[in-house]
Amino acid sequence: MRQRIRLIGNKIILNSFPALQGKKIHFYVMWLSFYAFSAWIPPFFRFIVMSTRTRNFNDEVLTGILAHELCHQERYLEIGTWRYIKLAAGFLFSKKVQVSEEKATDRLTIEKGYARQLYELTQISRKDKNHDKIINNYLSPGEIKEYAGKIGKW
Repeated sequence: MRQRIRLIGNKIILNSFPALQGKKIHFYVMWLSFYAFSAWIPPFFRFIVMSTRTRNFNDEVLTGILAHELCHQERYLEIGTWRYIKLAAGFLFSKKVQVSEEKATDRLTIEKGYARQLYELTQISRKDKNHDKIINNYLSPGEIKEYAGKIGKW
């Protein structure tokens, strides 16, 4: 599974993330109650952890997850070390920061051209009881379609 994740992730980076090309991003797979997370340990260690719960997801859904997580990585790169540390601390302790970061990342995912994959992922996430406490941190399927249509990415 790790090889499959790495191949999809590297393809997305090559096609849509010029700022991340040449950056080493580690991909890991382990059991998580949610589908994935992305982090950076400045200055160089960037990683994405995918849940083993995604093992049976099709490539389109995995692309949606990975594009979203790579958008986090691009955002971290853009804001720099000190603002990232502040964001990471805020993310741990503030629901408002979590919602702001996740929705901004969803919008960037759509802007990068992954609206349909994100939509498909969101359809699955909304049915998953493990996401009940965090699902409203993300754009809804309707919000994804609306934003993507508004910017010509649907």
